[in-house]
Amino acid sequence: METTGKAESILKSNGLRKTQIRLEMLRIFMDSRHALSVNDIEKDLKSSHDRVTIYRALNSFEENGILHQTPDPNGNMRYAICSDSCPEHVHQDKHAHFICEECNQTYCLEDVKIPDVQLENGYQLNSISYTMNGVCKECQLA
Repeated sequence: METTGKAESILKSNGLRKTQIRLEMLRIFMDSRHALSVNDIEKDLKSSHDRVTIYRALNSFEENGILHQTPDPNGNMRYAICSDSCPEHVHQDKHAHFICEECNQTYCLEDVKIPDVQLENGYQLNSISYTMNGVCKECQLA
Protein backbone atom coordinates (compact mmCIF):
# COMPACT_ATOMS: atom_id res chain seq x y z
CA MET A 1 0.00 0.00 0.00
CA GLU A 2 1.34 3.45 -0.86
CA THR A 3 2.28 5.83 1.95
CA THR A 4 -0.79 8.09 1.58
CA GLY A 5 -3.17 5.14 1.55
CA LYS A 6 -1.49 3.62 4.59
CA ALA A 7 -1.63 6.96 6.45
CA GLU A 8 -5.34 7.26 5.69
CA SER A 9 -5.89 3.69 6.86
CA ILE A 10 -4.05 4.36 10.15
CA LEU A 11 -6.17 7.43 10.82
CA LYS A 12 -9.40 5.63 9.98
CA SER A 13 -8.60 2.57 12.11
CA ASN A 14 -7.88 4.86 15.08
CA GLY A 15 -11.03 6.94 14.63
CA LEU A 16 -9.07 10.11 13.82
CA ARG A 17 -10.19 12.72 11.31
CA LYS A 18 -8.21 12.83 8.09
CA THR A 19 -6.60 16.28 8.15
CA GLN A 20 -3.78 17.64 6.02
CA ILE A 21 -1.38 17.94 8.97
CA ARG A 22 -2.05 14.41 10.23
CA LEU A 23 -1.61 12.86 6.78
CA GLU A 24 1.54 14.83 6.11
CA MET A 25 3.05 14.01 9.49
CA LEU A 26 2.28 10.30 9.18
CA ARG A 27 3.92 10.21 5.74
CA ILE A 28 7.02 11.87 7.23
CA PHE A 29 7.19 9.25 10.00
CA MET A 30 6.63 6.34 7.62
CA ASP A 31 9.43 7.59 5.35
CA SER A 32 11.89 8.07 8.22
CA ARG A 33 14.28 5.39 9.45
CA HIS A 34 14.88 7.14 12.77
CA ALA A 35 12.99 9.00 15.49
CA LEU A 36 12.14 12.64 14.73
CA SER A 37 12.24 15.79 16.82
CA VAL A 38 9.63 18.52 16.48
CA ASN A 39 12.26 20.56 14.61
CA ASP A 40 12.75 17.66 12.16
CA ILE A 41 9.00 17.47 11.60
CA GLU A 42 8.69 21.22 11.04
CA LYS A 43 11.55 21.13 8.54
CA ASP A 44 9.98 18.25 6.58
CA LEU A 45 6.44 19.62 6.47
CA LYS A 46 5.55 20.92 3.02
CA SER A 47 2.88 23.27 4.38
CA SER A 48 3.23 25.74 7.21
CA HIS A 49 1.74 24.79 10.59
CA ASP A 50 2.29 26.28 14.03
CA ARG A 51 3.87 24.25 16.81
CA VAL A 52 0.60 23.98 18.73
CA THR A 53 -0.97 22.13 15.79
CA ILE A 54 2.07 19.87 15.47
CA TYR A 55 2.04 19.03 19.19
CA ARG A 56 -1.72 18.35 19.10
CA ALA A 57 -1.21 15.90 16.25
CA LEU A 58 1.73 14.26 18.09
CA ASN A 59 -0.35 13.91 21.28
CA SER A 60 -3.27 12.46 19.36
CA PHE A 61 -0.95 9.96 17.63
CA GLU A 62 0.65 8.98 20.92
CA GLU A 63 -2.71 8.58 22.70
CA ASN A 64 -3.85 6.24 19.94
CA GLY A 65 -0.72 4.07 19.91
CA ILE A 66 0.48 5.37 16.54
CA LEU A 67 3.68 7.02 17.84
CA HIS A 68 5.88 6.67 20.89
CA GLN A 69 8.46 9.04 22.26
CA THR A 70 12.03 8.55 23.34
CA PRO A 71 14.61 10.99 24.69
CA ASP A 72 17.45 12.19 22.48
CA PRO A 73 21.04 12.81 23.67
CA ASN A 74 20.08 16.32 24.88
CA GLY A 75 17.06 15.16 26.90
CA ASN A 76 14.55 16.42 24.33
CA MET A 77 11.84 14.13 22.98
CA ARG A 78 11.88 12.42 19.63
CA TYR A 79 8.97 10.53 18.15
CA ALA A 80 8.86 7.28 16.19
CA ILE A 81 6.08 5.27 14.61
CA CYS A 82 4.87 2.36 16.75
CA SER A 83 4.75 -1.21 15.62
CA ASP A 84 1.33 -2.60 14.74
CA SER A 85 1.21 -4.40 18.09
CA CYS A 86 1.17 -1.20 20.17
CA PRO A 87 -2.39 -0.82 21.46
CA GLU A 88 -4.24 2.42 22.09
CA HIS A 89 -3.42 4.18 25.40
CA VAL A 90 -0.96 1.44 26.49
CA HIS A 91 2.30 1.61 24.60
CA GLN A 92 4.11 -1.68 24.55
CA ASP A 93 7.29 -0.56 22.86
CA LYS A 94 9.44 -3.19 24.48
CA HIS A 95 12.42 -2.59 22.27
CA ALA A 96 15.72 -0.81 22.57
CA HIS A 97 16.62 2.61 21.26
CA PHE A 98 20.04 3.34 19.81
CA ILE A 99 21.49 6.86 19.81
CA CYS A 100 24.32 7.44 17.34
CA GLU A 101 27.14 9.50 18.84
CA GLU A 102 28.16 10.73 15.37
CA CYS A 103 24.90 11.85 13.69
CA ASN A 104 22.82 12.14 16.91
CA GLN A 105 19.93 10.18 15.37
CA THR A 106 17.79 7.89 17.51
CA TYR A 107 16.84 4.52 16.04
CA CYS A 108 14.24 2.02 17.24
CA LEU A 109 15.72 -1.47 17.34
CA GLU A 110 12.51 -3.52 17.18
CA ASP A 111 14.36 -6.84 17.29
CA VAL A 112 16.25 -5.98 20.48
CA LYS A 113 13.78 -6.77 23.25
CA ILE A 114 13.98 -5.41 26.74
CA PRO A 115 14.28 -8.20 29.32
CA ASP A 116 11.31 -8.87 31.61
CA VAL A 117 11.72 -7.08 34.90
CA GLN A 118 10.18 -8.47 38.08
CA LEU A 119 9.70 -5.83 40.78
CA GLU A 120 9.18 -6.33 44.47
CA ASN A 121 5.66 -6.11 45.84
CA GLY A 122 4.47 -2.54 46.21
CA TYR A 123 6.14 -1.21 43.06
CA GLN A 124 4.18 -0.46 39.91
CA LEU A 125 6.10 -0.41 36.63
CA ASN A 126 4.86 2.23 34.17
CA SER A 127 7.69 2.35 31.66
CA ILE A 128 11.17 1.10 30.91
CA SER A 129 13.81 2.98 28.96
CA TYR A 130 16.47 0.87 27.31
CA THR A 131 18.84 3.13 25.39
CA MET A 132 22.20 2.27 23.92
CA ASN A 133 24.79 4.68 22.57
CA GLY A 134 27.36 4.09 19.87
CA VAL A 135 27.88 4.63 16.14
CA CYS A 136 25.16 3.67 13.64
CA LYS A 137 25.71 1.63 10.47
CA GLU A 138 25.59 4.66 8.17
CA CYS A 139 28.17 6.63 10.16
CA GLN A 140 30.51 3.63 10.31
CA LEU A 141 30.44 3.45 6.51
CA ALA A 142 31.09 7.18 6.06
